[in-house]
Amino acid sequence: MHALNVRGEAIAHTSLGSSDARPLVFLHGYARHPLDYRLGLEALVACGWRVEAPFLFANHRLRRPPKSFWDCAALGWRAREALIAAGRIDATTPVVGHSTGGAVALALGAAGGGQHAAPSHIVAVNPVQPSRRRVLTFILRSGWMNTKLACGLAGDGRIGRQVLRESGARFYANWFRDPCRGLALIEGLRGYRYDALARWFSGEVNPTTQARVLYGRGDEFYGDVQGLEDGLTRVFRDVAVRELSDENSHEWLLVRPQRFADEVEALLLSKAA
Repeated sequence: MHALNVRGEAIAHTSLGSSDARPLVFLHGYARHPLDYRLGLEALVACGWRVEAPFLFANHRLRRPPKSFWDCAALGWRAREALIAAGRIDATTPVVGHSTGGAVALALGAAGGGQHAAPSHIVAVNPVQPSRRRVLTFILRSGWMNTKLACGLAGDGRIGRQVLRESGARFYANWFRDPCRGLALIEGLRGYRYDALARWFSGEVNPTTQARVLYGRGDEFYGDVQGLEDGLTRVFRDVAVRELSDENSHEWLLVRPQRFADEVEALLLSKAA
């Protein structure tokens, strides 16, 4: 792990894989850390990718940690700019994200109207969606989600317990280190809307980026798969949602690292219809 200079701030940044491998950017979920996804990212490396993963959301070492979804999107945009400037990626490098990182990855499809071209592919894994659930419900469901990981209800229990041993303390520390800001950000994530995403794109549909969603049906937080696809067609010409009906957790990729890598690999190498 090393530091990435993002507009004057040193952001912790994980790079996995050889320098001559195919690059991709990975954006983690809220309260997570790139290393929480270590097994899945290592599986991507084994498929021939170099993973560039900055630590962005719930990073309280930042001078101004994000307190809304759009703060997260702006931070993701700036991190992508920094990776391009550092020569770690080019303007069309694919972006893969999970949860908050998944929704932020989709927001990066608007970058074609800015300094850099948009990513060639975006893969969002169980991304943030509009939700009517209250903040307290989100917190309680996060506990249930981790219980499922520990008990094997979300997949391989052995891997789930390994993930919790490596990342559980960090996960809850990220949630509660700055409770007021954390609760404000959760409220902001609940209020994410597709019409706001369309405005972020300045009313222009992205004609070039393949936007793909991998969705585990048993998501503890978000459940509107049809609305997800309908909402994204407002801003991407080429969008598709692949629902994984046998995955029953928002964080299925943590306990199915090889499946995660295989699914992402297939989507990144697919050609537009």
